[in-house]
Amino acid sequence: MELTKHLSLLALAVFAVLAFYGHTVDACMCMPSHPQTHYCNADYVVQLRVLRKSNTIEPGKTIYKVHIKRTYKATPEARKMLRDGRLATPSTDSMCGIQLDIGKVYIIAGRMPQLNLCGYYKEYTKMTISERHGFSGAYGLACNCTIKPCFGMQCLKQREYADGCKWSPYGKCERDFSACVPHNIRTRNGDIQRCRWRRTQLYKKCLSYP
Repeated sequence: MELTKHLSLLALAVFAVLAFYGHTVDACMCMPSHPQTHYCNADYVVQLRVLRKSNTIEPGKTIYKVHIKRTYKATPEARKMLRDGRLATPSTDSMCGIQLDIGKVYIIAGRMPQLNLCGYYKEYTKMTISERHGFSGAYGLACNCTIKPCFGMQCLKQREYADGCKWSPYGKCERDFSACVPHNIRTRNGDIQRCRWRRTQLYKKCLSYP
């Protein structure tokens, strides 16, 4: 009974988070992830401008012609794909397809072989300074710290993980203004390393005025 209740709350939380991010979904479901997690798990992370799109090149897919302005990270396979300046996504929202606006610049953290709603994409002008700094390299320095989604106040009150940070998908302060980074702590037995949220000025200000 308790497990069923927990799973129901989890499903409701996932749908609420997807609605919060403003993506339309029908049959598509994705677990929420912090931008740092998207960066660390991505096959490629790029800044690009959308030039045009076509729904006729491949059946069931939308193909975006893009200009890659900057590549933050990419596997060898992803670099080959990016050379063509084309990114594919399912043509329907129900199949996790995404919609990009022609002429706008985005940061995209994607997985091969095609873009989908479970990856990261955000218009560059709408990103916070902390997010831009993270994608330009700061997130990559902290990929050994794992960010674990946590639902419910009791979960957040539990003890932190040594190798990661707990994060509520509703935690906009952590999402927009912080990263989970290694931190050295002095103890009687010597220094130990733990992961914790970086307390930037913007992060502390956000916590003060949630």
